[in-house]
Amino acid sequence: MDNYLIYTDSAADMPAHIYSDYDIRIIPMDYIVNGEIRTFYTDSPDHDKECDALFEAQKNNADVSTTQITPYTYIEKWTPELEAGNDILYICFSSGISATYDNALNAANQLSEDFPDRKIIVIDSLSATQGLGIFVTAALMNRAGGMSIDDNAAWLTENRKYVCHRFMVGDLHYLKKGGRISAASATIGSMLSIKPLLIINDEGKLEVYDKPRGEKMAIKRLVDATKKDLRVDGVPKMIYVGHTSRYKDVEEVAKQVRNAVDPDVLVEICNLSPIIGAHVGPSFFSICSWGFHRKEPK
Repeated sequence: MDNYLIYTDSAADMPAHIYSDYDIRIIPMDYIVNGEIRTFYTDSPDHDKECDALFEAQKNNADVSTTQITPYTYIEKWTPELEAGNDILYICFSSGISATYDNALNAANQLSEDFPDRKIIVIDSLSATQGLGIFVTAALMNRAGGMSIDDNAAWLTENRKYVCHRFMVGDLHYLKKGGRISAASATIGSMLSIKPLLIINDEGKLEVYDKPRGEKMAIKRLVDATKKDLRVDGVPKMIYVGHTSRYKDVEEVAKQVRNAVDPDVLVEICNLSPIIGAHVGPSFFSICSWGFHRKEPK
């Protein structure tokens, strides 16, 4: 098997056991709370504690934002591994939401000149949060099964648009503030009882696709769409359910998902990282899975 490392960044959300089951490397990302810069590692033992603190700060109207990973950070992290003779497969936060992908390519191009015998492959996941987590988990499983770096990269590129993100936010204000959606799209977020549903589309961008009234109906729409469009052949049989420190409520959401799909499909729960949480706010649920349509199937 090729001697290569798999990297992702703090925009990926995965169950805690993935970090102990597999060798996965994380490029950390920064977020800012009331002017204080904090660095987030998704594999940190304090993961949930940091998430809880952010969402509580948002409820108290804290000023929260995020930053991009600079080319220098990639060069700093990757140079020692390349010197040690390792190739690198980096699975990056969606280019449709962040310029992080361009910065990673910049760094990879610079490093390729210094290490012409090493491979540095940067994959634009077109995904985020638990969707990116599912995508990275598949890459880890591919490598564990003996897949080469080139074959793994080709598989990921071929299958990336089959990672489906369906999520509910309580208010689109946070996404508007971060420039992730337009002001026109955000106006529905202030409507009484509306729980906007969003996807990440084929271009890796956020898109509002439904506006049900009430959280109960919103969650039902998420579960129904996931069940209708779920893909299990040729991909890992898994679904990641995400939340913003809503531990009690998310258990019920996960239960609904488990009741809706075949019992051999693994359904796991992940708290949302501050990197994505900063932009969606504290009232959030997501269901990320392999499917056939990134938009809700008709």
